Amino acid sequence: MVRKIATLIAAASIATVAGAHHSFEPHFDNKKPVSISGKVTQYEARNPHSYLHIQAVDENGRTQEYICESHGVTQLTRNGITPAMLKPGTLLRVDGSQSRNDVHRCFFNNVYFPDGRALNVNGPRGAPVAQSGLPAPAPRKDIFGTWLLAPMPGRLTAGPQPMIQSLTEAGKAAVARYNPFKDDPAFRCDPVAVRRVWGAPGTPLSITREKDRVILRHEWMDVKRIVYLDMREHPKGGKRTSLGHSIGRFEGDTLVIETGNYAAGVLNQYVEMPGQPTRGLLHSAALTSVERVRLDAARQRLVVEITMKDPEFFTRDFDAYTLEFGPSDLKLEPFNCSREGVDGTLR
Repeated sequence: MVRKIATLIAAASIATVAGAHHSFEPHFDNKKPVSISGKVTQYEARNPHSYLHIQAVDENGRTQEYICESHGVTQLTRNGITPAMLKPGTLLRVDGSQSRNDVHRCFFNNVYFPDGRALNVNGPRGAPVAQSGLPAPAPRKDIFGTWLLAPMPGRLTAGPQPMIQSLTEAGKAAVARYNPFKDDPAFRCDPVAVRRVWGAPGTPLSITREKDRVILRHEWMDVKRIVYLDMREHPKGGKRTSLGHSIGRFEGDTLVIETGNYAAGVLNQYVEMPGQPTRGLLHSAALTSVERVRLDAARQRLVVEITMKDPEFFTRDFDAYTLEFGPSDLKLEPFNCSREGVDGTLR
């Protein structure tokens, strides 16, 4: 194989990177596609992101180590890219998008092997494995069971956030102190916020009922949320966490979850505004949220609508945020999150 790094002529598709667990655009430039051929020296097979180290010769004839990030090991393995394929010494080629901060780093979308195999990080034809021609799960009659986030064309994990324009003075001060490239709680394996947990792509979630409780389990960060159906108020002076304390009730077939007792935290890791530094969207401990979870039986979609208010950091309530999920037969696997350094890899 040709051992070099070359800028591809064709523009790279960003469809395959939409499943990254952090925002793509602040880190990688899809206008700078790359192709790297060489030998694997290390594969950091972990969650929430995996890192492939490749020894290759650059266009100047110098041997370099390139480090390319992609989805977590659980997601990649489900989609056919296993650690056994990426042992040290393996010859391969990857293509993807160059890092904005280091010419020797990238996000890889496809892996090519000398025997002709070509694998996409999102599964066959860039689609999640659960939607790649396997038998469809049995039709659902209620919200209970296992679900996977449905594709949402144009969905961005970064970009404009209108609420950044509705900050109180306290909210502005908190945002000014926050460095999204160093301070995001996900770097410390904290699941961060209810809305972000629901929006984690490529990882299944399950909903079950145990007597007077509904249990929400997300593979993402091994989250387990208990929704107490027999409580009407949050414990006064109760423990405050990034996911808060949840009480719920059924209104017909819709599960209504009210969450309070949040610790101050982060709603969006990155907020990008023209001509301004990248910021984060933070919330105070006064945040409360309401989730309405229902089944659209005709379309076989779990519909989750989230509304939030935080009078300490924002001058108005948040607009409703809706996500949809399809039935899934995937088994939730242990996430076993690995803490990440500021630059991503363990090094």
